[in-house]
Amino acid sequence: MAESKNRTLGRINGLKSKISTLNRSINTNKKFAQGVDYSDELRAKSLAALKKEQAELKKLQAELKKYTAVFDKYVADERSEKGKKKAAAIEAEYAKLQKALGLQFDPNSADAKKIKADMESLVKDYQGALTAISGKPSSLIVAKSRLNKVAAPTFGTPTGSTGPTGAKGPTGPTGSPVGATGPTGATGPTGGATGPTGARATGPTGGGATGPTGAGATGPTGAGATGPTGAGATGPAAKPTPLETLLKQTEFWYDLPDYIFKIDTKLGELLVEAVDKGWDAKKFLAKAKLTPWWQKNADTVRLKIVNREKYNDLKAAGEDVKNTEYGIYLDGQIRSVKAKAKQMSNVTLTDLQAQSVAQKIYDGNLEGDELAINALLVPFLGKTTSIAGNGISISSFGGDALKNYQILQGIAKANGFSIKDILPNISALTAGGDLETAVLRGLADGSLDINRISQDARVLASQGQPDYVRGLLGQGYDLQDIYAPYRNQMGAVLELDANTIDLNDPTLRSAITDKGDMNLYDFKKLLKQDNRWQYTATAKEEVSNATLGILRDFGFQG
Repeated sequence: MAESKNRTLGRINGLKSKISTLNRSINTNKKFAQGVDYSDELRAKSLAALKKEQAELKKLQAELKKYTAVFDKYVADERSEKGKKKAAAIEAEYAKLQKALGLQFDPNSADAKKIKADMESLVKDYQGALTAISGKPSSLIVAKSRLNKVAAPTFGTPTGSTGPTGAKGPTGPTGSPVGATGPTGATGPTGGATGPTGARATGPTGGGATGPTGAGATGPTGAGATGPTGAGATGPAAKPTPLETLLKQTEFWYDLPDYIFKIDTKLGELLVEAVDKGWDAKKFLAKAKLTPWWQKNADTVRLKIVNREKYNDLKAAGEDVKNTEYGIYLDGQIRSVKAKAKQMSNVTLTDLQAQSVAQKIYDGNLEGDELAINALLVPFLGKTTSIAGNGISISSFGGDALKNYQILQGIAKANGFSIKDILPNISALTAGGDLETAVLRGLADGSLDINRISQDARVLASQGQPDYVRGLLGQGYDLQDIYAPYRNQMGAVLELDANTIDLNDPTLRSAITDKGDMNLYDFKKLLKQDNRWQYTATAKEEVSNATLGILRDFGFQG
């Protein structure tokens, strides 16, 4: 069987490969057949080839469908066989536990309770085995009934009870010498009134007693008394089966999982009524559409809820759920969530972490809402540790978080601050007290705006500045833009890297005052009064030249 299954799988894969290649060729021929820029001859050839390939595609698809059905049958048979073996093992173990429970002196002892718990666990496993055998979801109540070798309870209307037996008629008197046989007592009417929708109970016939044969003359006929009518008791009024009992009876009612009937009381009541009255799926659906749950959820939302809960129920029954609608969705969304986390902060999520986020995206209908998805991922955003080439551990941000961090550093530096000076005063409790992490998380989920932080940094930088500088800051300029000409001049005169000059440098700040901004010529003269100028090569050269001039004046050099 395994060999046949593998051959079938190989055939399926081969057909899929052929179909994929054929689809590419069809797309190419379709492009040429519809292209106005191509020659009539090429369009005609492409159209002929397209029709031929489309016919071939239909054949391949039909063949693929056939082999897929065969393969599915192999899989179902294998699962059923495994289910049978598992069921047999569980039945043996359950019987052993039953015997052990029967040997307990105290049914409420700790040992007895442990045995009962083990038996309940086996019932759940047996439910999964039965599901595997039949290919359809089984219920716990059926599993338990089979393990206990009793019929599973049904959910019809109770039957009326049987009426009591009619009383026996008295014996006829003895005749003499030969007593004639007394006639047979009249038959009592049948007892048993009909219980509602129950089986009619029949009371026994009232027995008229027969007079015995007397000796001698014929005596009077023994009068056989009629037995009273057996009164058939009426069965109690039938009650609808409770919702919880119904839900235990099967995994799906009207193709809807248990969860649906529990979240909306109207749907639960409707199910009880539907089963009690034997509604078909069409009638149930018509009634269900009037319930609040149905009306407040769009078609797509209802479908998502149903698919999710079917997945949960089948998984609880031990079924393979990876190919269910929800299973396929989770698999794809988990990969997407992991990639997003890597992009945001170079963080590697575990499967469980990614699944948790994927489930929230599904339940909240957040597909396509980037900010909402980011908000679900920000709790994982933070510094990661890596080992540098020299073996030293480095803790830092990564991904988009690192980019935002660098932007914040640039904003701070451009206005004469450190990064911590410009960070908004928000709670960092969820980030373990790290304000930088808390701010980067806020930027990722959209609760903070980096442009707003930039502007706030400029407002902060404007404090104590001349009106001219404040005005430029208000227009969106940074301090480094405003002071750039003076900073460059300062770097040239003092022979420094202009980028290393602090924006809070007193000499730099003196270039712009409330009286106005200084022209660069005057600023250059001011710089020569700075203590740093005397250490420049230019200053030394000027001193050397001045000294040489004095010596010449005194005639010491020619």
